[in-house]
Amino acid sequence: MTLDPTEALLEEKSTSYLELFFDLVFVFGVTQVSALVREDPTFAGLGRGSLLLLMLWWSWSLYTWTTNWTGTSNLGIKLSLIGAMAAALVMAAAVSDAFTTGGIWFAFSHLVVRVFVGAMYWMGSRRSSAQRAALMTFLPLSLLAPIVVLAGAYFDGTTRLIVWILAIVIDMLSAASAGRATWEIDPGHFAERNGLFVMIALGESIVAIGIGATLTDRKPQLIASLILAFAGAAVLWWSYFERAARAVEEYLKKAEGQERGRFARDAYTILHLPIVIGIVLFAVAAEEVVAHPDQALSPEMRFALVVGVGLVLLGIVAAAYRAIHQVPYERMVAAVAVVLLAFLAADVRADVLMAVVVLIVGLALWRERLNPRKEVK
Repeated sequence: MTLDPTEALLEEKSTSYLELFFDLVFVFGVTQVSALVREDPTFAGLGRGSLLLLMLWWSWSLYTWTTNWTGTSNLGIKLSLIGAMAAALVMAAAVSDAFTTGGIWFAFSHLVVRVFVGAMYWMGSRRSSAQRAALMTFLPLSLLAPIVVLAGAYFDGTTRLIVWILAIVIDMLSAASAGRATWEIDPGHFAERNGLFVMIALGESIVAIGIGATLTDRKPQLIASLILAFAGAAVLWWSYFERAARAVEEYLKKAEGQERGRFARDAYTILHLPIVIGIVLFAVAAEEVVAHPDQALSPEMRFALVVGVGLVLLGIVAAAYRAIHQVPYERMVAAVAVVLLAFLAADVRADVLMAVVVLIVGLALWRERLNPRKEVK
């Protein structure tokens, strides 16, 4: 297997229209997180936004695992998924004040979303005792986490934050426990679903760039900053979909037994998280670049831009390493170089900083494309 597979991958089960409908709620959720960070462009705001995005991602990912097994043709599954959408819509709507007055609404709807997904998987596992056994390695802790989130909503300030971080830790422990089981996975569908969430995050970056354009006068400089910000989104798309996504999917298709489930957990559920968070942080910063291209970014927005791009690259590097056991050094060097700009470019204009970031990532991807295939050891 290679980082640049040339043979077409066989098509398997495709994403259903109901799953795409389900995704629309999370499009709104990602937009709400971006708006929350824009309203509180501090390091604390960036941290809170990232935590909420993590919760949204984890909930969405659980449904990807579930529908990958159950499909969406069964009436009970359809109705459960639609019910979960309603709860997820309430959860997304409560994002804006999840750390203030809306904490109970966010946490309770989050719990309902998680109960629905557990019920769906339980229904689907009736036809396979092996899958039901696999589910039981994961479900108890997975249901405990949203209960902890609900408990945390009854506290204020730092205490709520700490309790919600604890809930994330419990979710991670549930994922680790799931590695003891053998999960039946449709690789093509699973990879497609995760790629679609990356597209949701990238879509938010395009929206943010457009919003930034409405906040400034229509001058020639606006066109230049728009193109630069769009180029940033484009290289992030290229870095994920051009080679890495296909290489990771190829390994998932070749993996067997417990390794397939563990790889899906590691490369997708866990290592796609920094990719998604990084793109959303980039989106928030890109809006600021377009709105104020001739000014230096604040330390927080500079951090969002360069660390966001760095997270995307490092997430892809880690997922690729998990697949081929080799490091895509071009991306690693680019990630380090971009993150260093947080310390070296304090007084650089926003549009110039964006141009440097695009240049670094673009050169790394171009250099990687010139490399020969990297075979699995």
